[in-house]
Amino acid sequence: MPHAVVEFLAEHPDAACVLLVHPHVRVIQRVAQDLAAALGVQPLSVGKELSGALLGEPAQARPRLARAWLLATVSRLAPGPILLTDIDLLFEPAWALDPVALFRSASHSARLIVAWPGAYEQGTLAYAVPEHSAYRPWHRPDVQILDLS
Repeated sequence: MPHAVVEFLAEHPDAACVLLVHPHVRVIQRVAQDLAAALGVQPLSVGKELSGALLGEPAQARPRLARAWLLATVSRLAPGPILLTDIDLLFEPAWALDPVALFRSASHSARLIVAWPGAYEQGTLAYAVPEHSAYRPWHRPDVQILDLS
């Protein structure tokens, strides 16, 4: 599967932000690992790195700091590509962030490839499953999507 993803990326060189979408977390993690090896890049675990950056910060400041952290980190790692994994923390319901908009914004600094646990069907991108507390749908999101399911 990483070969197909590499081909897709080569065919879409202008895509600043590409979401690799699959409903099963284990599959998306395996694809991300294989893709990182194929591209020769180190994946950036958003959950691990961001949680460390937010440690000790007041809860009310975390949404703003999370956004600033992602933008600054992507800018520091530019031009990419940057493979983002473990993005779940950005969907914390109390933070009310829009991860798609955040990734689009960050992709102005560097090309992003995002391992997205969710689904893409009939023009609707979803994070998680409807029963999950962090479930979110986006209708016709303005990003390139590669459905791996």
